[in-house]
Amino acid sequence: MDNEKIVSLFKGFDLSLNDEKLNNIRDLVHKTLETNKLFNLTAIKEEDEFYEKMVLDSALGLKDIDLTNKKVIDVGTGAGFPGMVLYILNPQMDITLLDSTEKKIKYLEGYAKEKNYHISFSSMRMEDYAQKNRDAFDYAYARAVSSLNILLELIMPVLKVGGTFVALKGPNVDNEIKEANNAFKVLGCKVVDIKKYVLPISKEERSIVLIKKEKETSNKYPRQYAQIKRRPL
Repeated sequence: MDNEKIVSLFKGFDLSLNDEKLNNIRDLVHKTLETNKLFNLTAIKEEDEFYEKMVLDSALGLKDIDLTNKKVIDVGTGAGFPGMVLYILNPQMDITLLDSTEKKIKYLEGYAKEKNYHISFSSMRMEDYAQKNRDAFDYAYARAVSSLNILLELIMPVLKVGGTFVALKGPNVDNEIKEANNAFKVLGCKVVDIKKYVLPISKEERSIVLIKKEKETSNKYPRQYAQIKRRPL
């Protein structure tokens, strides 16, 4: 995909790219797709599709949100999406990329060092990380990780009271919100906005759910993942 098309993708959603950010996005895509030939990072291997479904999809998580000087965590970052894209678009944030797969985190650490990106990394499981980093973050992101009733228990403990969980979801988010009704009550959080988009090329639907933490999370959460999955709140 040429530069003009990439800029146009972003401009269609009122997202701007200067030359430096555009070059860094292009480098990220190139590096990810090249590394994907060595070990599995992403199921999307075609470049144009990658720009739409991985890069633009991640960038939409910044729309109308200013992460400048905020502490941010990307939970289940995988190949670095949305976290790497968020950082490239606004390097003035303090961001941590977390994934339980050490190989992916080591790759991302090496890439960040090569690019002189000031990003923190962790290869812990989220339920373990949450017990050691309670009330630490202003924003948490998760993209294509799990259902909301599971994610809420994993993520709410690491958010400050008043912090926001930005859940990047597909078209069926309304059902997930209903299924998570009890989790919202138990964990003291609520949906404050839902933004819905249609990707311009594939016409796939995307939803971004903003969830505000309103009170401190009980120390008994999160439980171990096997318990969370077996008996979601």
